[in-house]
Amino acid sequence: MKKNNKDNTSLTLFFTKKTSLGTWAQVGNLDREIEIYKRLSDHLKKVNFVTYGNKQDRIYSDKIGAIKLLSIRWHKTQLLTILHLLVKHYPEIKDTDILKTNQISGSEIPIWIKKHFGKKLIVRCGYLHSYCTKKRTKDKKKIKEAVQLEQKAFSNADLGIVTAKWQKDIVVKDYNINPKKIKIIPNYVVTDIFKPYPDFEKEFDLIYIGRSKENKNLGNLFSALNLLKRNDKKLSLLLIGDSYRDKKLRETALQYNLNVTFRDNVPNLKLPLFLNKSRVFILPSLYEGHPKSLIEAMGCGLPCIGCNVTGVNEVIDHMETGYLCNTDHESIAEAIDAVLGDRTLCRYIGENARSFVLNNYSLDKIFKMEMEAIREVIKK
Repeated sequence: MKKNNKDNTSLTLFFTKKTSLGTWAQVGNLDREIEIYKRLSDHLKKVNFVTYGNKQDRIYSDKIGAIKLLSIRWHKTQLLTILHLLVKHYPEIKDTDILKTNQISGSEIPIWIKKHFGKKLIVRCGYLHSYCTKKRTKDKKKIKEAVQLEQKAFSNADLGIVTAKWQKDIVVKDYNINPKKIKIIPNYVVTDIFKPYPDFEKEFDLIYIGRSKENKNLGNLFSALNLLKRNDKKLSLLLIGDSYRDKKLRETALQYNLNVTFRDNVPNLKLPLFLNKSRVFILPSLYEGHPKSLIEAMGCGLPCIGCNVTGVNEVIDHMETGYLCNTDHESIAEAIDAVLGDRTLCRYIGENARSFVLNNYSLDKIFKMEMEAIREVIKK
């Protein structure tokens, strides 16, 4: 039965290990991450968030609309965390029909609840925990733990959700999972906000939005800009994110005498203001999952440069929806020069990028896919 045209289903989303609403707010992603769940809460009986900010998360209650906040503290042991959750929020957990993870890290608690309370479980991940761990470290113990947790999560799930085909292929092959149990639901773009603003004047040649971790390859981006500068092409770059606090990057920019503007994290829904003040978006990463910053820039109709690596080359079709290059600084420099030097190409790939995002990553489209997944699971 339905009440008030809503599906009579309760969904509880479990945040990533140790993550809180405050974490999302700090990096500027709060509005973006909750948008799909606010829409789901309009169509389901109830949506809950299990977060790990304890009482501090209450200050964000007005941001999440009708979503019920089940905030606790992340304890030293999993059992203590589970006990805290059950003592504080048992009625909500008991009333839940479907448990859902936001990432693999943090999936052990909903797996435990599924086993002991007989709930349905959707395991969702924006990136493959095992794949990224293998890229970040050679520590065999950490890699083994990541693989085991990922296998446990997908094996216990009633449905698995990944954001790209290459991720599904790995899960199916490595963990012997039935392909029908894995759905591809990409990240979404709020295309009514991430759109071209044609009247904006361009203040920056390039824009990068994201973290400054090693896999983001910002060192080679700076070297590429230095190479172009030596060839009398001094370009301006806007960096938004935690690179604002990266002392090494700031020193490199000074050493090369680059025209780089560092800006701290910006609330997600304000990013289109900066994207539309820039000529080209660049993502020089060594690998990605399904990069949100890239598809949001594409939604704004920006010509985008990305490295021809996993996670990026599934989104960018070279010379059609973007421009691909290798990860070394010479290739990055050549790509920047090629795109910025060709206005016709910029316009062509920018318009195609916008159309691609509208057809594949709009919030309306992804919402429908999420609802279909929930209804599929509840029928099992």
